[in-house]
Amino acid sequence: MFELKLEKNWYDAIYRRSSVRKFAAAPDKEQLDRLGVLCRKASWQGVTLRMFKGPGLKGAIRGTDVYAVIVAKRGTPMELEGYMGEALVLEATAMGLGTCWLGAGFYPDVIHRNVNLQNDEAVHCVIALGKVDALPEFKPKRRDVQAVCGLTEGQLGELGAWQKDAVLAARLAPSAINQQPWKIAADKASVSILERPVLYGKFAPLDRGICMLHAAVGALHAGREAAFKKVDGGYAMRA
Repeated sequence: MFELKLEKNWYDAIYRRSSVRKFAAAPDKEQLDRLGVLCRKASWQGVTLRMFKGPGLKGAIRGTDVYAVIVAKRGTPMELEGYMGEALVLEATAMGLGTCWLGAGFYPDVIHRNVNLQNDEAVHCVIALGKVDALPEFKPKRRDVQAVCGLTEGQLGELGAWQKDAVLAARLAPSAINQQPWKIAADKASVSILERPVLYGKFAPLDRGICMLHAAVGALHAGREAAFKKVDGGYAMRA
């Protein structure tokens, strides 16, 4: 599970990605075709990513009518939805596009009709995509490294390059109302993304999946390929 060919240019995208709600235009055909390739690669293990152009987004999103829908089969871990969806976000960011995760900024009846949602399927989030004149300045408000994993950057660096890159990339993952519903454990053998209780937990598992994708991309930047295993309270990554 969580098997997906990662791209090295997603690492830089992690440090550029910001949520965008006002777009200059919808993606062009060439960009849509490229995003469609990623959607097909990420559509398995109980998750399907589909691109749509037209009605479905609420008024808070302006300037684009293009969005991706994440469809999940019943029983699919929500972490997998976040993992695959964030891959699309980072691919779009690497292309210079803007994106925005939406848990409520869409019309469910329109989305369900477009998808032809089946009884054993659910849609929890969609992702708005579009052209921007320039990506917003990257100023993420995130807990510091020691608060996230209990280690200083120096102590983290003593574990190894891949652990440090994985933790620092995971720390920057977006989450619903920026709750950052995870704690990260790092040692000489693994980096784990674990549950952290938050007030509003509806999207917390999906957010942890986003965090896991960031961690895997960080490990790849250091030359390691990640593999995840379910553990008590979350998932452990070895690389």
